[in-house]
Amino acid sequence: MRRGKKLLVVCRKLARTASGRRRACYLRAMGYFIVSHNAALALLAHLPNPRFGDSEPEVVSIAGACALLDQEAQDFIDRYDLGIQTLDLLVPSRADRRQSKHVKTHLCTNELPAGSFISLGHWMGGLDAYVCSPELAFVQVAHDSSAAEAIYAGYAMTSNYRLDNLAPGGVTSRDGGMRDGRLTTKELIAAYIEASPKVRGLAKAKALLAYVIEGSRSPRESGLCMFMSLPARYGGYALGKAELNKKAFIRDGLNDGRERKLRVLERTPDITLTAKVEVGRDKVKAGLLPEVLTAMVDYDSDAIHDGREKIHKDAERRNELELLEGVAYFTVTTDQANDYDKLVRLCERIRRKLHRNKRPIFNKAMSAEQRYFAHARAETKRFWLWQAVIDAHQYW
Repeated sequence: MRRGKKLLVVCRKLARTASGRRRACYLRAMGYFIVSHNAALALLAHLPNPRFGDSEPEVVSIAGACALLDQEAQDFIDRYDLGIQTLDLLVPSRADRRQSKHVKTHLCTNELPAGSFISLGHWMGGLDAYVCSPELAFVQVAHDSSAAEAIYAGYAMTSNYRLDNLAPGGVTSRDGGMRDGRLTTKELIAAYIEASPKVRGLAKAKALLAYVIEGSRSPRESGLCMFMSLPARYGGYALGKAELNKKAFIRDGLNDGRERKLRVLERTPDITLTAKVEVGRDKVKAGLLPEVLTAMVDYDSDAIHDGREKIHKDAERRNELELLEGVAYFTVTTDQANDYDKLVRLCERIRRKLHRNKRPIFNKAMSAEQRYFAHARAETKRFWLWQAVIDAHQYW
């Protein structure tokens, strides 16, 4: 009996060794894999810019790409702490396609422009890792996902932040000077779309790119900007043209020096909304109201705006921005952002301050019942947008 048990243990060890050798041979034979779609967005959002300082784009053929085994995919996800369950991979043929608990493949038969794939270096065995460029990842999510998710991804790819689980609020700046920088720009995404005639989803990506705003400093800031600025057909409040982290210069009285020059403060509100007056045009004609109004919005997160000193600084900041003539200033707290009704009330106040019409606007005659259901559909879209980009936890 003992001899039988010992033999069973030996057989198990031999089987594990053989399995490990087969897996190592499998990896050596593969060459490289390419992370794509949602997994690429998550990876790029967590990593310092992988092409920082590169002068020329690398040319990588899709023909040599392969899929990973389930365990290798899980190891990759865990190594970068991506917070996702499935690793999306590009493969060149239908024979390479597979789907398991941690692997989902996407077929790509066309050769893509140079720079479509970015090297992440050596992974294990004879295997190298690549990730889709931010430009290609945006096109992929535009094809596969909703408009809100695609625009949100565009905000993330053109932002000044990256996700860091160890940083306060889970976000750190890409301007920290550690071989990092903004992943891409709207201009580069537009150029990639023009250079990629055979990629699916180009028309939708091109249309949605117009609603992407560069320079976000946090995922919540991106979501709030989308909620306030997107057209009603996408669920937004359409409060006007939005800009993120636009500098404002404020005259703050005389300094204490002998020259008695005006002291100028530089402040950067999170969101700046600019809109033409729609309600009260008669006041504009009479010169009682400017034709274009501006509202500034700051997001005060509990993660970084807590404590007596922070509260004092925020109050001082609000007082300084009040010195700007003809500019309304609003603050969004974490509690307001997390509560749909409170956020809607705040947006209503901003809308009235900017003299904007309430959306949606109906240009054709409707019965009371038709109007009721049209408003209900618009409200549903707005709630879905809030859920997608503000309420839900997004890993990118």
